[in-house]
Amino acid sequence: MKLNILKGEVVLQTIVSLVGLLYIISDYTGTTQGTEFFIVLFFVGVSNLLGFLIRISVMASKFNRYYFFGVILFFLLIFLMAAQNADSRIDYIIYFMGTGGVLFNLYYLAYGFYLITKQNKTKKKDNFFS
Repeated sequence: MKLNILKGEVVLQTIVSLVGLLYIISDYTGTTQGTEFFIVLFFVGVSNLLGFLIRISVMASKFNRYYFFGVILFFLLIFLMAAQNADSRIDYIIYFMGTGGVLFNLYYLAYGFYLITKQNKTKKKDNFFS
């Protein structure tokens, strides 16, 4: 049952990420690319947060801890960068936010697929011995 919940969550996260990517690509010729990118990134982030809550309730993993502390460190770095560069170089902060958000989403998807393969191997191993 846990494996099915995890598979559903990973599939949903992948679909949300792909729909967001397709939306950004299809609207690339528009004039407000940055704004729409961050709107899509916000929805992907909210989806990742809800999925993360499901993931930690279903399965304990060291990757959950890495993701959690990585996100905390990411927002702390954004805060420190904003405090240092409040008026002068806001574009660096925006680029950092965009790049970091995409990389965290990729990590989240990759470790979701890894957890599924790991759980499948464990399940096959348990079926072999029983």
